[in-house]
Amino acid sequence: MSLAGFKKQINKANQYVSEKIGNVKGTELDDDFVEMEKKIDAMGKMVDELMARTHELLQPNPASRAKLSAVKSISKLRGQANHMLYPQPEGQLGECMVKYGKELGEDSLFGQGLVETGESYKQMAEVKYSMEDAVKQNFIEPLLHLQNKDLKEVNHHRKKLQGRRLDYDCKRRKQEKGRR
Repeated sequence: MSLAGFKKQINKANQYVSEKIGNVKGTELDDDFVEMEKKIDAMGKMVDELMARTHELLQPNPASRAKLSAVKSISKLRGQANHMLYPQPEGQLGECMVKYGKELGEDSLFGQGLVETGESYKQMAEVKYSMEDAVKQNFIEPLLHLQNKDLKEVNHHRKKLQGRRLDYDCKRRKQEKGRR
């Protein structure tokens, strides 16, 4: 960093401290801009909470969710494309019913009922898997894009604006001191 750049950073830090501790007044931002900043902050919080709540909805069991997350992380580290699905309770119940229905045999009405009901539960699990895929593709991915790209870019520009405002206020304050 050049000497001029270093001095600029010192001046901005001095301006920041003077605004926070001293009686120096910083440049007031436009009310519309302040309102827009509040909306962006609320949008960031909303995206974080919506993502967490949606994952809870799709995978309600915290232990299974943690296990699935760990398996995905390990698979990524190993370079494997292991796509393990969250075990739907309906599918597990359906498999159990089919298994024991077949063990009871085809001549048992109870066994036949278990097999039919088990197949229905397995179909429900498939529908939930397709719903989960649709939610991930049409809801979670756009939110991730918003969170990882758009909101990060906006916050980056907010930081730049804050730095430039401090620099401007520092220069304006020095100019006013020079006039006196």
